Amino acid sequence: MTEVRIENLSVSRGPRAVVQNVTLTFKPGQLVGLIGPNGAGKTTLMRAALGLLPHTGTSTLAALPPRERARIAAWLPQTRDVAWPVDVDTLVALGRTPYLAAGRKLSKADHAAIATAIARMDLADLAGRPATELSGGETARALIARVLAQETPVILADEPTAGLDP
Repeated sequence: MTEVRIENLSVSRGPRAVVQNVTLTFKPGQLVGLIGPNGAGKTTLMRAALGLLPHTGTSTLAALPPRERARIAAWLPQTRDVAWPVDVDTLVALGRTPYLAAGRKLSKADHAAIATAIARMDLADLAGRPATELSGGETARALIARVLAQETPVILADEPTAGLDP
């Protein structure tokens, strides 16, 4: 498991400070929820911690090279648009990208991870459908499956249950 440390992390958008001097440590096995009103900086904090936004301070995730970071942390953004007409199984397979060498095909272990993620999110009946033809809830499930197929010890999910049926 991986400990995630964020120290004195700050993010500004123009002259406005969105996140100020946040210090957090997440221990292996913890399930943590960031709770606050809209516009409080929750998404900004997660994106900065992943190195997706310019910031000051440090994050153990942001400090990693991209491929290594993608093997440790998966990101499920709040916006769940799929802009290309790939099949659902191909979309889920994108979660295995951090483990593939250039030009290599998916291994048996990759296929097993993809099949497990598809089963966990109950997507078997949708596996051959273009992701652009899914409902909002089906798209959310497919993108969660992609994150699960990535098999990382850390998952950062921004409003992961939005659009899902109970």
